[in-house]
Amino acid sequence: MNQANEDKKITLVLAGKYKIKPEKRERFLELAKPGFEETHKEDGNISYTLYEEFDNPNTFLYFEEWVDREALNSHLKQPYIAPLIEEISEPEQH
Repeated sequence: MNQANEDKKITLVLAGKYKIKPEKRERFLELAKPGFEETHKEDGNISYTLYEEFDNPNTFLYFEEWVDREALNSHLKQPYIAPLIEEISEPEQH
């Protein structure tokens, strides 16, 4: 590896999918909003986006970029993350 490549940090990317039951849609959005807003404020977060699939209502895709694994691990310990995962759905990570 040359010096130019050694000086570049590799961004950590996390992508996943939530398949929400129709009756839990409003609760999912209620829980996701504060997490979305707070995630953008976290040290080490480069970006976080949440999309709903066009042809599959109640299927949401998320893409996160982090400066490193330490930042992502810190994010996963935040109090607004657990309710979303525990109460609504297990995300499918890809």
